[in-house]
Amino acid sequence: MTTDDMNLWRERWLVCINELTSLNLQKKSWLDMTNANPHWSYVEFMCSYFNDLGIDDNYKHPLDKGWLTDQEFGIIKEWHEALDKYDSSKNDDYGHIAILNDSNWFDILQIGLTMKEKLVATLSERETEILTEEINYLKFV
Repeated sequence: MTTDDMNLWRERWLVCINELTSLNLQKKSWLDMTNANPHWSYVEFMCSYFNDLGIDDNYKHPLDKGWLTDQEFGIIKEWHEALDKYDSSKNDDYGHIAILNDSNWFDILQIGLTMKEKLVATLSERETEILTEEINYLKFV
């Protein structure tokens, strides 16, 4: 795999973290009844993060490839594990209102915001922009 593969993976990784830690984005996109793009849902945010990034083995592949540093993994580990253990409110992955009102989800968001602050200190300027930009989902629907 090439440096381009690593850069593409890291960009997707940072976008996924940004989506999964932005309550404002989640409220806007998940609750927009006119939105027909399935990406802008809890299910797809979780699938994009765990499945598309290939990290369902606790980041073994990206760590082995050198796409993620041990320091970065140490920063995101608590949030990643909390996210992995989360069960949607009433076990309804499409119950966006219930998820957004779930105190367990809110706790994960808070862990994520703390994690983001620490992660920013380790990233390049470009990667920081990806991680912290305000995503306008309407550009993609």
